[in-house]
Formats: sequence, structure tokens, C-alpha cells
Amino acid sequence: MEAAFERAVSFLESGLRSVLEETDELLQKQTGEIRLRADRPVVLFGSYGSVLLQRDGTVSATRLDAALFCTPEQLSDSFHRLCNYSVHTHIRSITQGFVTTDGGDRVGVVGTAVCDETGNIVSVRDISALCVRVSREVAGCALPLLPLFTEGDMQNVLIAGAPGSGKTTILRDLARQLSAFSNGCRWKTAVMDPRQELFPRGGKAGFNCDVFRGYPNREAVRMAVRTMSPQMILCDEIASMEEARAIEQGVNTGVRFAASIHAGSPAELSARPLFRFLTQRCGFTKIVLLKGASSPGEIASITERKELFDAPDGSSGGLLP
Repeated sequence: MEAAFERAVSFLESGLRSVLEETDELLQKQTGEIRLRADRPVVLFGSYGSVLLQRDGTVSATRLDAALFCTPEQLSDSFHRLCNYSVHTHIRSITQGFVTTDGGDRVGVVGTAVCDETGNIVSVRDISALCVRVSREVAGCALPLLPLFTEGDMQNVLIAGAPGSGKTTILRDLARQLSAFSNGCRWKTAVMDPRQELFPRGGKAGFNCDVFRGYPNREAVRMAVRTMSPQMILCDEIASMEEARAIEQGVNTGVRFAASIHAGSPAELSARPLFRFLTQRCGFTKIVLLKGASSPGEIASITERKELFDAPDGSSGGLLP
């Protein structure tokens, strides 16, 4: 059984887990997500697309009659096991739509939101679905990026990819490479890990690396700059202008950044106001595009922002200075 897959399913209700453990090892290695929905079939997603898990541990793209259905009781048991039977201690992340396992696998949580009078989500009840993302380390996947940090001035690097393309995977390896006292890299590095996915408890970062686990990105960046004097800060999944402004403050102190952002294509990336802020105000000059969910952690291109987003006539189309 593949180790990453075994770790990802370890918290599930025993009946679901036993069937998943019977699946083919090659399928396990190719699986990126396990989707559980109450009174619905268990769906696996990977480089092969979406398939139905069968009761005998095989999979099928179409066969519903032999599919393994997840009962509400199994879903509830899996959710409480995910939370180590202490839902209230995970309520902050649950209201943001996820729980991270002790092994660093992110589990998406869907249910019915409970909001306060201002519209803020304060709790989630009636859990109806879980999406288990199987995280894997790909040792050395960040090696093509090292010249950006060892040849001349260090760069601010933005890593863009669709969900499941391996943004977290490549940032994890980059954090180790940058602070490993090898490959010409011994930078004082700080990692912002709000979901505790990059380096979960027990996960080993580089020798010259500090990991801010569970802190919101915006607070962690400010705290790292004030207290740890990093040369490099790595941030996973920048998603708000508030986080981007914290990065801007860090850049203005002389710190260099590598950060990831959701975008499935250059066109999608260039259309995002957040991208324009990061490139224009925070100095992200190098853009790394990942291949996609079929090749997690693999780099499609490394380019200058102007090379990637200038219009064919040489203008920037109003996107870039």
C-alpha cells in the first residue's frame, strides 16, 4: 500500500478505510483526492479523472450498481475522527472550509453554515461532504528554481497553478532547498504555514528554516519580519489583498518572497487584481507556471512577468507598468 495514500485514509471510518486499502497500489499512487458525500458513492480523482469506488476495491467510470456508497453515519464518524473527537478545537479552520490532518493532508469540509448577525460564519453543522486531498512529497521538484536564488540577486517568485497542481508540494521542497546548506543555499528562511500542510507536526524543514504553523499569513509575515530577520519568506496560497499588503510591507524591509497563487492559465492569472498588486507593488518579477493536476509539482515554465503578459504588439494591455 502506498504510504501517502495509507496516511491520508487513516482517519476514515473503518468500513470505508478497509475498502480503500484494497485498491490497486498504482491507482493509489495516481489518486489526488477522495470524495465522500452522504448517501452518495465514494469518488476518487487523480490523473485518470473521476471514478467510482466499487465495493470490492476496484473502480469504474460508470458502474453505479456496485459502487460503494458512504452512509451519513460513516461520514459523521469520519468527520469526528478527523477532528480527534474535538470539533470545537478545529472550529476556526472548519469555518474556512477545511481541517488538516496530523499528517498534513487537507480535508475539505462541506455542510450548513451558521452565521452571526453580521454574516460571518461562526460554525458549520450537518456535515454533508469531505474531500481528502492526498499530499505527497516530490523530492527535488524545486531544483529548477534554485538559480533564481543563487545566481545574482535573489528574486521574488510567484508560483501559479490550478488546484491540485502541486503548489504546496513545490513550496515545501523549495523551503528545504533554500535552507539546506547545500546547492549554494543557506538563506535564513521563514515559512508561513497557516493550514499546517507544508510542514505538519513532526515534518522536517531545512536546517536554517523557521515554520509559522497555524498563523494567518498576514500576521505571520509581520511577526517573522519583526522577530526572526529572515532573508526569504515562503507563503502558500495568497488569496486576499490583506495578505498581499503584508507581503508589500515585508518586501519594503528588504525580505525576498516566494509565494503561490491559484490560477489555471496565464489568462486567468493576468485577470486577477491580486496578481497585479503582487507584481506591481510587491516586486514579483519571476512567474512559475505549474503543469496541472495530472503532473503535481512539475513546472511548465519559468518566465519574466513582462514576457508572459505583454500583449503581442509589445504593450502591457494596461496590466503592467
